[in-house]
Amino acid sequence: MDNGEVIPGLNEGWTLAGAKPGEWIAGFMMLIIGSEVIFTDKITRAMPGLLMLWVGTTFGLAALRKLYPDEERGIRNHVMVLCGFPPPGIPTPSALQPVWSGFPIKRLPESKLFTKLGLERLFDGSLKSETKESDFE
Repeated sequence: MDNGEVIPGLNEGWTLAGAKPGEWIAGFMMLIIGSEVIFTDKITRAMPGLLMLWVGTTFGLAALRKLYPDEERGIRNHVMVLCGFPPPGIPTPSALQPVWSGFPIKRLPESKLFTKLGLERLFDGSLKSETKESDFE
């Protein structure tokens, strides 16, 4: 395939009915938890509900995974943003950092290590020569 043609699903792992093994295992764990917590009556009466819980969880997770172009990583990043953590390896999303400014700061706070070490004096001359005072107003 040297002509640039893309084979869809070439790097995709093994699936059963479109769900990965981890999703089937998560569905089975929901079956076990459901048998102990939700369906406490006879197992023969609860089995259709347990099987629906198993298959529903499995295909629900598969459908959720397919919503994101980068699949598991997209789900992880979305959940981390919902919990308030910046996802690793990408810039902080706008939900966590709503203010993006290209304007220069007039002065850094005194609590910053850069200011405590006095490093602004090193760059003071070079910054003033490149920018005008009217740019900061």
